Amino acid sequence: MKSIYVAFLIGCVASTSFGGDELLVLSASKDNFGRSNKRNRNNGANETLAIAHAPNIRTIIAFDLSSVTNEIIGAELRFRQHNAMDEKTSLIVAPMVNTAHNAAWGEGTGNLGAGGQNAQPGESCYGYSAFRDVPWESATGEPLLNLGDSKLWGAPVAALNGFKWEAARWVRVPIKDAALLEKIRKSETPTITLGLWGKTGNGLYFISSKNSPWSPELQLTLRKDEKK
Repeated sequence: MKSIYVAFLIGCVASTSFGGDELLVLSASKDNFGRSNKRNRNNGANETLAIAHAPNIRTIIAFDLSSVTNEIIGAELRFRQHNAMDEKTSLIVAPMVNTAHNAAWGEGTGNLGAGGQNAQPGESCYGYSAFRDVPWESATGEPLLNLGDSKLWGAPVAALNGFKWEAARWVRVPIKDAALLEKIRKSETPTITLGLWGKTGNGLYFISSKNSPWSPELQLTLRKDEKK
């Protein structure tokens, strides 16, 4: 069994010491998913987030790094598989370009299933970070069409290939670019938004959202402050 597969987690936020370094677990500060065929719909209050092998579906999960005071030297994304699927899937995790508009996207109150509900002003959807008011944008501030635009995403920080999808199982995904998180932590917009989408598979693969009892989590390994 691959080491990324199963981990049963207790609690939403925890800080411990391990091997001279410190561990900090953050729960998602906001999350959502969007679909191009329902580009103006919001799904922010759903208890699940959709992942699919389709270019028109994107799940986004944000973590607020503003409370982190020590250097980030390692990171791991954790999420709970919601449903069971017969076919295995492969998954990409990539960071959203960190601009003030992109970091400030509004989660919203949509809670009508995978179809979503019409976004209200200030709520994000596939086409806008804040519905109609603020578009998604590139690193240079260029307005982008939607969540599927390649200019919205940095290089993948993790990839899971050909793994099983089983209900109520926690998945641990090592993030290979801790330096990116450290850069965002020290920036004026210390929010990291991770995008998740499928590379293979058939159908909708759901994970539990922050509005469920099992919020996605980001475990950070922090360099210990020797002055303490």
